[in-house]
Amino acid sequence: MGIKKFLVMRVFIIVLVLIFSLQSWVKADDVRDFQIEGMSIGDSLLNFFSEKKITNSIVNWYDDLEKNRYIAIALDSENFKQYDFVDIFTNYGDESYKIATIAGVMYFGNDKEIRDINHCYKKQITIADEIKSMFKDSQKKGPVKMMFKSADPTGKSSYTDIYLTVDDNYTVVIACYDWSDDFENKEDHMYLALRSKKVSDWLN
Repeated sequence: MGIKKFLVMRVFIIVLVLIFSLQSWVKADDVRDFQIEGMSIGDSLLNFFSEKKITNSIVNWYDDLEKNRYIAIALDSENFKQYDFVDIFTNYGDESYKIATIAGVMYFGNDKEIRDINHCYKKQITIADEIKSMFKDSQKKGPVKMMFKSADPTGKSSYTDIYLTVDDNYTVVIACYDWSDDFENKEDHMYLALRSKKVSDWLN
């Protein structure tokens, strides 16, 4: 099997796994039953990673926001089955590193012949409809497309979000990131998060 066909098949399998895993997520009675790579809201990261791994994975992506509120942690693992890495927020000063918000990131590859952002958009709608059908009272917003003004002043790169408010405290965010071909070090990807309202307010 050629490398291009292998990569296409990998993307297809990953998305199928994501869709079927969501079906088990949204049948849960409580958002805390949702899992990304076996981790849930309220779990301690120390149950999954060493403290050294956790502290070495802390990122400064949000240093321009209000200080001493949350810590962002980007974790990768050879044991991950669905995602390329998992993005976690924990409360600042929480020595148990309890998960306040969790997200999974899946890359679609940077080969121009197999990268098709429309594939992400279609799956984004499918996932949103699945969640909406299970959470009858959830409120959907989007798709909303925004341009990366600072990261790409040319206006060629964008991200498209769908938000579903599943209860008073949590929102599901499904995003497709479409980077311009001018950015060879950036890959198109899907971002799927279960985000607390407190973290959302902080980010906004």
